[in-house]
Amino acid sequence: MKKKIAIITGGNSSEYVISVKSAQLIIDNLDKEKYIPYRVEIKGLEWSIDVEGKNNISVNKDDFTFTVDNTKTGFDCALIMIHGTPGEDGKLQGYFDMLGLPYTSCDVLTSSLTFNKHFCKSYLKNFGVDTADSVLIKENSKVDIEEIEKKVGIPCFVKPNEGGSSFGVTKVNTIHNLEDAIQEALKEDNEVLIEKYIKGIELTCGVFKSKWNEYIFPITEIVSKKEFFDYEAKYTDGMSDEITPARISVDIENNCKNLSSKIYDLLNCRGIVRIDYIFSNNILYLLEINTIPGMSANSIVPKQIKSMNYSIKSILAELIDNILD
Repeated sequence: MKKKIAIITGGNSSEYVISVKSAQLIIDNLDKEKYIPYRVEIKGLEWSIDVEGKNNISVNKDDFTFTVDNTKTGFDCALIMIHGTPGEDGKLQGYFDMLGLPYTSCDVLTSSLTFNKHFCKSYLKNFGVDTADSVLIKENSKVDIEEIEKKVGIPCFVKPNEGGSSFGVTKVNTIHNLEDAIQEALKEDNEVLIEKYIKGIELTCGVFKSKWNEYIFPITEIVSKKEFFDYEAKYTDGMSDEITPARISVDIENNCKNLSSKIYDLLNCRGIVRIDYIFSNNILYLLEINTIPGMSANSIVPKQIKSMNYSIKSILAELIDNILD
């Protein structure tokens, strides 16, 4: 019997549009001989599903089911494609744990830890993972511009502590622009992370470990045509070069793959994860961990999978079967 898979999209952050595109690629590439995909959209308190030619059918939050023509239907598995809250920060994972519904991504603890950049990097530093010097600023706290400049220097990056896809991220080249950059980041989150600028090569590595196989995807080198890899550079054709495999030595490639595998295990990750770095002076500096990486046509992970000569369909099947088997 075909398994009913809830492809969950939407969310409450600025990453909503990317989530919708990611979910569509998943639906298009899911093996229809094995699975029945249902697109479930979550936006605030509005949870809906389109099925059997009927649109915006309400999802019952008590048990995550829907009813059509007096027939109640549930799901065998949830595949979360929400980038940002509530899909990447552990909230949905906790909900599904309470319902006993399997899901393909990291659990509550890992999701909440990795979503908080400051906490995640602080944790990984204990295991020898290199990160940029940083300062954490909380909403309504006093901002000491001189102290920040002393700690991280100029230029620096200002970003929301929680979030992704470069919303609210600013590269600050003069101290006079720092306060405005902090305010911009506060539009996305109530905590702001200010990090030392490290000049180097931006690299990213996808990882997926199942019961049967370990996939350390080919490393991608990112060359932005903007000042940095911002939202426009990520999701606009022609605004960045994403080179897979990266133009790096075999030693650097192996170090990056080994570190990515180590981080995956240290954080007890599950499902497909993408880990971003800056390589500078022979050191890999961790930027962030994406526990629900983009899966749109312009996203990096699908390109890495194709570079391995694997089909997205086969990887998705293993992703789901790893949870249901």
